[in-house]
Order: sequence, then structure tokens, then C-alpha cells
Amino acid sequence: MKAELYIQCRCINGEGPVWDAAHQCLRFIDVFGNCIHTWENGRLSTVDVGENIGCAVPRAGGGMVAGLLSGWYAVDLDSGEKKFLCNPEPNPATRCNDGKADPLGNLWIGNMSRSLDSGAGEAQPESGLYCMDPQGQVKTMLTGLYLGNGLAWSPDGRTFYYIDTMLHNVQVFDFDPDTRSLSNGREAFAIPAELGLPDGMTIDCEGKLWIAMFGGSAVLRFDPNTGAVLDRVELPCPNVTCACFGGPEMDELFITTGTQGTDLDAYPLAGSVFRAKTGVKGAPTYQFRG
Repeated sequence: MKAELYIQCRCINGEGPVWDAAHQCLRFIDVFGNCIHTWENGRLSTVDVGENIGCAVPRAGGGMVAGLLSGWYAVDLDSGEKKFLCNPEPNPATRCNDGKADPLGNLWIGNMSRSLDSGAGEAQPESGLYCMDPQGQVKTMLTGLYLGNGLAWSPDGRTFYYIDTMLHNVQVFDFDPDTRSLSNGREAFAIPAELGLPDGMTIDCEGKLWIAMFGGSAVLRFDPNTGAVLDRVELPCPNVTCACFGGPEMDELFITTGTQGTDLDAYPLAGSVFRAKTGVKGAPTYQFRG
């Protein structure tokens, strides 16, 4: 299937789309544009967070929690005010990247090597994945990451899928919701390099994974048990970064892209947000309950 243009914009690195079901609107970020965008009733509004942003996750009490260069912050979308929460990885060589809330309302954010932003030097496996519970307690979930990226939980909430982009695969873990613990980590399936780099990820109600392929001009639907590609959403630009389900019936896939390293004469719609009707419903955007 082919995606249609939904919001024409020029994000340097559009990322992290989330569907706000209560307001029937889409929110997404621009990592190097240092901002959170909201598309509501055909209008785009923007909050400048003042520094690089890896993710922005809806908060049950209002606003969002953002993973910024200097740590995790609560962000008021009306005033733009930021409140510092914590910084689980105070390493100047790394930064926050992708993050989500899980079905229980815990907040998960993974970090990445900043050398991958500039292409300078080689990335080191020095980042981690962290989880904050609604009471504000932070736990280290994974270490030794190069580029912490896509996250997804199975429909029953007991299986966790994760992407470290530089490993060219999807990892799978058993997840115990009572103890917030991961176990039995293993490779779910490898992703051939010719498909692109696996970036953001979401899951549908059938337990199939939809992965944005950076450099691959597509979002691919994978069977996590076999690694088979079941469907392909074509994009008119190469750097496809992330996707989420939304819309009134939760069967629309909203897809972010970026302009970084892209020939804009050849790909004039790069950096825009796209939409595809999938024919299957997907997981909602969960809120952080803290």
C-alpha cells in the first residue's frame, strides 16, 4: 500500500508520533528542530523545548514527558514550561532517543550514542533503556545499547519487543508486569540490511510489528515469530522514522519522516507526516501515569 500526505512540513528528523484519542489529534517531535508539534483540526501548533528531543510521551495528568538532551522533563503544552524529573544516563556522549509508556502506565526511554547523529567516529555500546514507574522510581532495564529505538508490547502485555538499530534485528523479552522485569532476551528475527535500518516500531491487534525503515522508504509489517514481511507501506522519501496507530477506528497508521541527509529536489515531501489505512487496528498510545 502507499501512504498519503497528511501534514506537509519539513522536520529535520520527525519522530515519535502519538495519537491523542481524547482530543483526536496527532502529536510528534522534531529531534533537531527541538520541538513538539500538535496537529489538531487542520492546524499545526509547536512547543519549543530548547534542546534536542528524543521522544515525548503523553502524561495522564496533562502535558507530556519528554526525553531531552539533558534528561527527562514534564512539559506543559500550553505554556511550554519544563519541569526536570531525572537524568538516568548523565553521559555527554549519549542522549535520549525513542520512548513510550507501557500498558501499565510506566515510562520507558532508551538512549543512543550521539556520534550517530553526526557520523563522527564509531558508536559505542554505552547506552541503556530505563523505566520510570508512576511513583517516580527509575529502573535500568537494558545496558550495552548502541541506538535504543522502537518499543512494543504484545496484546497481552507479557512480551516486549525492542530495537537497537545498529544490531539490524528485533529483540524479544518476557515481561513481568508485576515486577517490571525483563527476562529470556533473544533475537526475534534479523532484518536484512537492504531493507533499511529498523527505526521506530508499533504493534497491531494481531500481534504483528510495523517497523519504520530508515533509508528504506517504507514501513514494513513483520510476523515476529518468523520475520516474514507481511505488508509494505511505501513512502515518497527515504528516511522513514516512526509510526503509530490512530484515527477514530484506530486503523490508520501515522508515519513521520526526516529531511536529514536527503536530496530535497528529488524528495520534496521529505520531513512530512503521512497516513495509511491499514485494514487492521493497532495498539493505542498509552499514557504515563506519573
